[in-house]
Amino acid sequence: MTVFKDLAEDEQLVLLRALQAGPVVVSTASPGRKEETASEGFAAAAFVLDSRARYVGNVLVSSIIIALEDRVRAELPFPDYLEVVSRPGAAETALGTLTAAAALIDAHATAEDAASTKRWLLEIAQVAAQAGKEDQGFLGRGGVLINDKERAALAQVAAALGIPA
Repeated sequence: MTVFKDLAEDEQLVLLRALQAGPVVVSTASPGRKEETASEGFAAAAFVLDSRARYVGNVLVSSIIIALEDRVRAELPFPDYLEVVSRPGAAETALGTLTAAAALIDAHATAEDAASTKRWLLEIAQVAAQAGKEDQGFLGRGGVLINDKERAALAQVAAALGIPA
C-alpha cells in the first residue's frame, strides 16, 4: 500500500506532472482556440478533484487527490495549462512523464492499485479530449467530440502507461 506522502519528493513531482501530462498530449494533438485548450485543462483538473469517491479503494489515487486538495487549501500555484501546452516538445515531454510515472507506480503500488492508477491517468486524458468540440466549421458549426488526432493521442497516452487504450 503506497501513500503519496511516503514517496520521495522527486517521485511526488513525477506523479503530479502525470496528472496534466495526458491532457497535454491530447491538447497538443489537435490544437484549437485558447478557450478550447483552457477548457480541456479545466475539465481534467475538475475531474481529478471530483474523482476521489470513485477511487476511494485506491490508496495511491486517494492520497494524490488529498495532497492536491491540501495544495488548493494552501493556495499554492499550479502550472499554467496553456503555458505547458504551448512549450516546444510539450507532447514528447508529457509522454516521457507518463512513462516515468508508470514505472514509478509499478514499483511502489500493489498490482491492483497500479492498474487502477494508470486507468485513472488515462481517464483524465479522456475527459480532456471530451471537453470541447473539435474540427468545427464556420461559426462553430459541426465538429466532433473526439477527432482522429485525439484518438491517436489517447492511444499514445495508454501506450506510455503500458495499458490498453
